[in-house]
Amino acid sequence: MVCKKLAIVIAAIAVLQANMTNALGLGELSLLTSLNQPLAAEIRLQNTAGLDDSQIIVRLAEPEDFNNAGISRNFFLTGIDFKVELDGQGNGVIKLSSRNPVVEPYLNFLIETRWPDGRLLREYTALLDLPVFSEPVAAVSSSLSPQADTLPAVTMDPNEKY
Repeated sequence: MVCKKLAIVIAAIAVLQANMTNALGLGELSLLTSLNQPLAAEIRLQNTAGLDDSQIIVRLAEPEDFNNAGISRNFFLTGIDFKVELDGQGNGVIKLSSRNPVVEPYLNFLIETRWPDGRLLREYTALLDLPVFSEPVAAVSSSLSPQADTLPAVTMDPNEKY
């Protein structure tokens, strides 16, 4: 009788642990943009097996969640759009974008992710660098223009004081 109860408890614990190991996970933030440009970033999703795009809801966390975490909720953050894309292999990505350019050198925010089996809050900090310009600077021509040939010559007297 005791062995039967122990077997039931062990089986229940195994089932609970199996559900915990299949919990949706959020990876690191990858920035695809620079300062003074609209936001473009991605967050990797993990353990999405059995879920489709419509079951995963991602949004900026509520003001109360920001207060509880001690994070200020910058107005720019309200303009961030979140789009979930799954690859069908148990992984996916959350694409973050904005219409307005990011004018602050860093963003600190909370994301709320909901799916049928749970809810997850995660804080992200994005450090934005100035854009890198890879276009070469136009070379200055060393040839003289026709007007430069017609300028009068200036002669100086070495004995004259200025």
